[in-house]
Amino acid sequence: MLKKGLTHRYIGRNIGQIGIKQARVIFIAMTTANLDITQPLKDLETAVTEIINLMASIDEQQVNTVPYADSWTAPQLLIHVAKSINGIARALQTPTAPTERDPGQRIPELRNIFLDFSRKFQAPDFIVPEDGPFEKQATIDKLGRSFERFKESAAAANGQELVEGFPFGPATKLELIYFTLYHTERHLQQMKKISEALKNK
Repeated sequence: MLKKGLTHRYIGRNIGQIGIKQARVIFIAMTTANLDITQPLKDLETAVTEIINLMASIDEQQVNTVPYADSWTAPQLLIHVAKSINGIARALQTPTAPTERDPGQRIPELRNIFLDFSRKFQAPDFIVPEDGPFEKQATIDKLGRSFERFKESAAAANGQELVEGFPFGPATKLELIYFTLYHTERHLQQMKKISEALKNK
């Protein structure tokens, strides 16, 4: 669980006199702000809700229409976001060793990467959506369920633990929560473009 307060280590050392020990307490500052996930989860819920609302507003006959060249369809975008959220939720549930660095060190870097809309990314195969066609409500439900699972995983995660194996490099579980927010916000902007393009078809 991500908790408030300070993490501390107690080191005892024998200084050569029988029965006498010198103790040193090393405090490693872990402020509430560093590990508080309330705001990113709130912002993530807002982004997921906006994506779902945009999907709900698309005419059933246009749901599986490609809105413009080299774009996913609207349900493909929802499937992709859901797969990504599910993958991170599983990573948050996996016990790993804690990092010795600031657990939030990479948050600004991840924000700059994924909210830079001039950059293009190739999704890893395991989160690429299927070709479809898809039923609108089924994809909405899938994304909603993935977010609920993610909230549970995030609430139980130790934000100081480091997870390896991501295309963007090792990240703490706290940073993975923020990555999920920024990745979802990125696709929210894409969903707005898709919705607008479909209105003009």
